[in-house]
Amino acid sequence: MSRLLRFSFLATLISGLSVVSSGATDSSPTVETETALLMMPETLIEGLQPLTAAALESSPRVIHARLDVLAAEAREEETRSVTRPRVDVFLDAAARENATTSSGSFQTYYNVAAEQPLWHWNALDNQKRLAKIQRQLAENDGEEARRSLVVEIRQRYLDLIMQKLQMGEIDAAYARQNSHLGVSREQAARGELSADVVATEQLDLRTTEVARDRRRTAFQRSLREFAVLNGLASFSAEALPDGIPGVPANAVALFNPAPPAPPAAGRVPAALARAEGELASARLNQEITRVRMRPMVNLAAGANQDQTSGADQTAVVSYFAGLRVRWDIFDGFATRAAVKQARVAVRQSEKTLVDARVALANQLADGVTDVLLAARELQIAEDRFALTLNRQRVDQDLWKSGQLADSEWRLRQAAAVGERTNLFRLRGQLMLQLAEQELLRQRATKPSNEIPFP
Repeated sequence: MSRLLRFSFLATLISGLSVVSSGATDSSPTVETETALLMMPETLIEGLQPLTAAALESSPRVIHARLDVLAAEAREEETRSVTRPRVDVFLDAAARENATTSSGSFQTYYNVAAEQPLWHWNALDNQKRLAKIQRQLAENDGEEARRSLVVEIRQRYLDLIMQKLQMGEIDAAYARQNSHLGVSREQAARGELSADVVATEQLDLRTTEVARDRRRTAFQRSLREFAVLNGLASFSAEALPDGIPGVPANAVALFNPAPPAPPAAGRVPAALARAEGELASARLNQEITRVRMRPMVNLAAGANQDQTSGADQTAVVSYFAGLRVRWDIFDGFATRAAVKQARVAVRQSEKTLVDARVALANQLADGVTDVLLAARELQIAEDRFALTLNRQRVDQDLWKSGQLADSEWRLRQAAAVGERTNLFRLRGQLMLQLAEQELLRQRATKPSNEIPFP
């Protein structure tokens, strides 16, 4: 490989590191409030905000959540009808002919009845309350689905950026290996290297090529899956940025590691809404089941025309109004068993709620630890990369003066590129962790409709 080509290849590496150097010293946007931490990844990472905004409108997951809410609303509306009047109409008409007298008759029969539930031991009202809770849970689940979608898109987007950068490193490593093979072939042509060594290097290059193509295929699959997640027809690597900006200095300072204050009485936080709702539903279902064998009273009224009477075949019309009582006296102990089952469901829901509270507290504590460790790790990586950039300038002068071998220079540059990629990963990961921890704090203290995210 000629020195001109080597210089061109190394200059490309130098320019890439120079871009990182200038970007590392630029001032990043500041984060003004703790709530602003929620949207910090979209604010700082290029190209992320339009993706999350589009996904919240067209992602299959969001569409399914909306349909679940519509279905829950329809079930609630259906359940409201149990306390409303019901009106039934029955009409029958019959034509009859006497074969002996060749005479015929036409008769009509009808029955009109209206019925209004009067006293059902609050079972019907509890059914409506149960449907309302299920609708509220569907709405909360829909909001939670939107939030989890944004969190997943962020992580997938960061992973794709890392894969793109790693593909660049893999391509560069393949180019270095290919150039080394070219040098070996020149040496073999001059008789300075055996043919077996060259053949081995050729096989190694082919193996590297297969590994490179496998990684490229996996990258393309990840891009396709990301497009499906966002509800897009396609998504290309060109839309990904070439790096991650620095985390604002005040972002970690705004991070609050203290446990959040418990919510006020009667305020169900979003993180516990599902468990609280399931417990309330189980209790209502227990009350509904408990009164199943009691007499149910309805107010009924109506009119009917039935048989004809007398020689003139006068129609008989009857009117009725009063109370209609339905009382199941014995059902083979089915209700008693159902009540026991409902009690067990209440106990299970109570245990689930207790476990959810403990898990939430542990998740908050673990998240604080993870954020603080990630911040320390990032600071070490930032300091280390600053030293790497300084060493890179010295190494460049040594290489230009011939005091540093080409092979060593290339290895150091490749190591610097890998270090840069790791720095980008740590930056992005800390941004995501800060945002997710702030989201978790708000989900632990606020109802879903009070959380300004997404």
